[in-house]
Amino acid sequence: MRRARSSDSANKAPAAPSPPPDELARFGLSAREREVLSLVSAGRSNGEIGRALFISTKTASVHVSNILAKLGVSGRVEAAGVAHRLGIYGPLAR
Repeated sequence: MRRARSSDSANKAPAAPSPPPDELARFGLSAREREVLSLVSAGRSNGEIGRALFISTKTASVHVSNILAKLGVSGRVEAAGVAHRLGIYGPLAR
């Protein structure tokens, strides 16, 4: 039977650092706004976003306007740039 040596615990690797907080959380986007942002970053129009998410074109437009305001950007291209910089694109964006 092997006895545990006190140095065994000292030789363990340090715990991995906790993951960074969600950078997008600081903008206060809702889950739906994140979905819409993902589609905006894929170059989708309001009509295409509406069809993809089963919402009206007008509702998609309102979401896009709210996203632009929350991100502090003046247009869809800038919003897409923020999304890509923060890694917000995925299955919906394809």
